[in-house]
Amino acid sequence: MKELCQMAGIDQLVKGYKLNVATKRKELGIHPKYELLSSHDLRRSFATNFFGKIETPVLMQMTGHSRESTFLNYIGVGENKDIYANNFMESLLELKASKTY
Repeated sequence: MKELCQMAGIDQLVKGYKLNVATKRKELGIHPKYELLSSHDLRRSFATNFFGKIETPVLMQMTGHSRESTFLNYIGVGENKDIYANNFMESLLELKASKTY
């Protein structure tokens, strides 16, 4: 994958951790982006790019997440607590509309 990204020109310099084979530790440095990319980056990008286009439970199944809060944190989307309030209010309005006085 690194070779493919290099061929694609994904070579801007970015800050990131890379394994130092001599010390067997990850060290922070400035490297071409293709040297820092991994298959995990593709997994997260896929989930992020298709969030809202593919149903969340399907994406969660594909990424192996069992809790929505963990999945949303993984893709960098904060949990929208307002939607819970909106759903509650809609349910109340439907309940009120269905009652006959």
